[in-house]
Amino acid sequence: MKILVSIFEVASVAVPLFIALLFLARSGESYREKYDVSKFRFWGFSRRQYVLFFRLVGVLFLLLACFAVYKNYIEEPSAEYNETKEFWDEINKRSGDVFSMAALLGAAIAIPARMASTRFPGKPLALLGGKAVIERVYQACKKSEFAEKTVILTDSIEIAEFADSISAPVVMTSEKCRSGTERIIEAFEEIGAEFVVNVQGDEPFISPKLIDSVIEAHRATNSDLVTAASKIGDANMLINPNVVKVLRDGQGRALYFSRSPLPYNRGEPDVAKWLDRCDYWRHIGIYGYSEKSLVRYDSLSVSKLEQCEMLEQLRFIAAGWKFDIVETQYESIGIDTPDDLEAAEEFLRKRNS
Repeated sequence: MKILVSIFEVASVAVPLFIALLFLARSGESYREKYDVSKFRFWGFSRRQYVLFFRLVGVLFLLLACFAVYKNYIEEPSAEYNETKEFWDEINKRSGDVFSMAALLGAAIAIPARMASTRFPGKPLALLGGKAVIERVYQACKKSEFAEKTVILTDSIEIAEFADSISAPVVMTSEKCRSGTERIIEAFEEIGAEFVVNVQGDEPFISPKLIDSVIEAHRATNSDLVTAASKIGDANMLINPNVVKVLRDGQGRALYFSRSPLPYNRGEPDVAKWLDRCDYWRHIGIYGYSEKSLVRYDSLSVSKLEQCEMLEQLRFIAAGWKFDIVETQYESIGIDTPDDLEAAEEFLRKRNS
């Protein structure tokens, strides 16, 4: 796009300048010979009128070339021009100079939420410090600088009505959706974005900076899949199957997600010493999806890896896709059980004290 604009700017000067020189040359010293054989003589034009015509047209085109030079290279750009330039610069940055309507729509945050949790039914509306959990998640997401909108996705009328009460955009999805990713796929057109960050509805302390880091990673590399990880520094966390670990390749991307410690330190029975011999990463449950990746996910069947580990991100891994990883110090405080809610209350009290 920038190349096309530059070509247009040069042409807007060169073309009228070339025409001006042609007309002015026609009115020069050799005009008498040209006049004698031209149709102007037969049309009744005198030599003086002939010269005057060509000089006048030549001067007009010369003025047009000068005007183009002034507009393109001298005059201060108007506010409208700057807005247009910023608009196309942003498109070029997001889509690599390939025009895409999706690139115009930017990034959005989707918060999937449901009432029918097995371990903690109704947790999105459970009160945490006087506010519903889903409200705290929504308010944290709204602090993101790079997301252009935040939308709650649910199959619950109760959650939808609550979202309306706090003026949060909400999209109703089918009860058949088995995961947050499936809800995003179903609601993608209504969300209206080219990149969607999936923030779980039970993460009341989600970091807005982490969300922005995921969006930045996508914009920097045009990644289709982005997630986050923090370094593990505790042996109990390393062996806890409820803490998902991510194994990374040499470029820092995800090779595999597991509930088991990866890699296994052969010959070292003391797990605490494993942390001294290798870096271990805890997966943070935030995902950034491009439209391309969501379309691909929708066509994939559940893999055996996903069935074994009960981790839906392994569906992508089994199909050969890789996640870019954002490193963070954020420690997820998700609420899966009533005990987690009590722990979150304690965390909130300490933070506010």
